[in-house]
Amino acid sequence: MQSSDLVRMANQIAAYFEAYPKAEAIDGIAKHIHAFWEPRMRNALKDYIDKGGEGLSPLFLEAAAEYFKGPKSPVKTSTTEKSASKSPETAPARRS
Repeated sequence: MQSSDLVRMANQIAAYFEAYPKAEAIDGIAKHIHAFWEPRMRNALKDYIDKGGEGLSPLFLEAAAEYFKGPKSPVKTSTTEKSASKSPETAPARRS
């Protein structure tokens, strides 16, 4: 796929979401890219943005930056971190 096609589609998506509040628009664009663009398109988009992203709308660039950061899920602490944070008298004895 040519970069001009990616830019055109990306800007169409951004234009659709411009009417939304900014946070909602950024989230909507990122979700659309994740749900409807195949991995090679997302990879081509990432490469294009890394080379400057000429022609992409500012709203799309901001959404893409959020998208390529990764998921927003909270970090879960592992059970070893939890037990290490307990005081020695309440932590279970370790077997050798």
